[in-house]
Amino acid sequence: MTDQTGTPSTQRLLVPLDGSSLAELALPEAADLSRFHTEVILLQVVPPIDDVITVGREEVSLNQQWDRQREHALRYLHAVSERPDWHGVPVRTAVEVGRPADVILAFAERHKIDRIVMTTHGRTGLGKCVLGSVADEVLHGAGMTVVLICPPGAGAPA
Repeated sequence: MTDQTGTPSTQRLLVPLDGSSLAELALPEAADLSRFHTEVILLQVVPPIDDVITVGREEVSLNQQWDRQREHALRYLHAVSERPDWHGVPVRTAVEVGRPADVILAFAERHKIDRIVMTTHGRTGLGKCVLGSVADEVLHGAGMTVVLICPPGAGAPA
């Protein structure tokens, strides 16, 4: 893809991750796609937190809990972005709170994402990969290309 001057234009690729090895199965595909003038954004969505959580005898406020979860998610995303597959690729990280599908779609719209690459839950049966609810909502709600990665063995006869 080029801009009006004939210069290759940078595309934005969003990779939603939840810290699981299943979600990380999308990373090789995203790394391959990122070789073509692409900026990659690794996003982790933290589910909403109750106002006050009791941990032992200590009460932890919403802000304290959000800060802890955000720090943990940022450390994880930073570690992913430091992997050899991403050397030479512009990678940013982001952490947001909310319902995952809604946040992914809103983030993609707000940041003018060109493509979302994510893994779907692989459930066997009927010879195909069955979509997880977040992947299904993103696929049907996105106004851009969504690349879904099925885990190995997904769709294999039970």
